[in-house]
Amino acid sequence: MRSPWSTLPAAVRRAVADAVGAPVASAASPPGGHTPGIAARLVLADGRRCFAKAASAAHGEWVVTAYRHEAAVNAALPPAVPAPRMWTHLDDGDWVCLVFDDVAGRFPSPDWDDGDLARVLDAVDRSARALTPNPVPGAAPVRDAFAGVLGGAWAGLSGHPALPAVDPWAAGHLAELAAREPRWADGVDGDTLLHLDLRRDNVLLTATEVAFVDWAWPAVGAPWLDLVCLLPTVAGRSGRHDVEAVFRSRAAGRAAPPAAVDAVLVALAGYWRAGSLLPPPPYAPGLREEQRRAADGATRWLRTRAADWSR
Repeated sequence: MRSPWSTLPAAVRRAVADAVGAPVASAASPPGGHTPGIAARLVLADGRRCFAKAASAAHGEWVVTAYRHEAAVNAALPPAVPAPRMWTHLDDGDWVCLVFDDVAGRFPSPDWDDGDLARVLDAVDRSARALTPNPVPGAAPVRDAFAGVLGGAWAGLSGHPALPAVDPWAAGHLAELAAREPRWADGVDGDTLLHLDLRRDNVLLTATEVAFVDWAWPAVGAPWLDLVCLLPTVAGRSGRHDVEAVFRSRAAGRAAPPAAVDAVLVALAGYWRAGSLLPPPPYAPGLREEQRRAADGATRWLRTRAADWSR
């Protein structure tokens, strides 16, 4: 569970009020999210609304590093990107706090109904157009940003006692998955800044707009990568969609090299499956279930693509 706004040190709360130009009249913690720290929708004394997130080294250096990266990225996002506008960010060397537009929206429907999915996919296309070429100085290539994250999970799951029960198909194809996984970076290069963490609770829909939030892990690569990250999470929540057909319905998906897509999808499936089998972290009790769903969706998609693995 996230800590409430009131637990933020008073000096930091005063600094936020000074930066936004009004005291905070009320604060409410929103649902969603798997990162420790503080997140709140704020109503200011002058009636304006904003969203703030904050973390300190006590929450983990990785969180502070991610928030600093997110601040740098948001400062450089063009207006055409479907993302909330960042008002300001504060960094006192310990606490990092980011303040954004408060998007009065909802998450996509739990089973990703056709209308919600189409709107989000259109927004993925708009984002890719607006972020090609990459506008963020110093943004890392995908192959570098995820070199320590992807690439060995299936090999590590060899002999895991739970795998045959939770994922019989993967258990039966483990050698092939482990062989393809190390090649995940072979075809990911490109010049598009990608979100790379698109999932239901990082998307907000209003009556007319789509907003992608939590730009903490973006990197530069091929434009089809955001689709390959998103669609397994859709498939893991809903059996209604043929995600291979959805992928091919988009220009970026049709242009993607099939072997490169397979390798990335294999690596993501392994990362999610390995994570889902770990104990949940205390700050995110729902994380392992989200990873399980994403892994289920990824391996379900892989099963439809495996018929072409002779290529």
